[in-house]
Amino acid sequence: MNERLPAMPISMYSELLAVSLAIDEETVGARAASEGCLLEELLLARRHRQQAGRAVGRSDASSRIAAELEYDRALIGLCRLYAIPCGAERFTRPLRERRRLEAALEAVGVDVTGAGGRDEHRRMAVGHEPPEGS
Repeated sequence: MNERLPAMPISMYSELLAVSLAIDEETVGARAASEGCLLEELLLARRHRQQAGRAVGRSDASSRIAAELEYDRALIGLCRLYAIPCGAERFTRPLRERRRLEAALEAVGVDVTGAGGRDEHRRMAVGHEPPEGS
């Protein structure tokens, strides 16, 4: 049988991310999180991701994937606050999409690297207002 392929390739990672986001939305509901809270969540997930990246061995693969999912969920949450186009379906190439979203957040003044230090993150979270309606 000759089936047509979808126009946009779907990766297993983007499917996992979509399920993970759906579970988050279902369990957390329409929780209104502050920018500061979302930024702290992102920075924590970033640290987990870096630690998981240092782990060696095949048994750590699931931990690395879980850390990537945690980071991308936090990244999407913060991007949604700023109305930056994002979603699991865009993660067919996770590294490229991650870089795009991080750059978009940096462009609106959000330090996603943690390079500014804890006090700097607090200033940024207070000093930058998300778009109205968020």
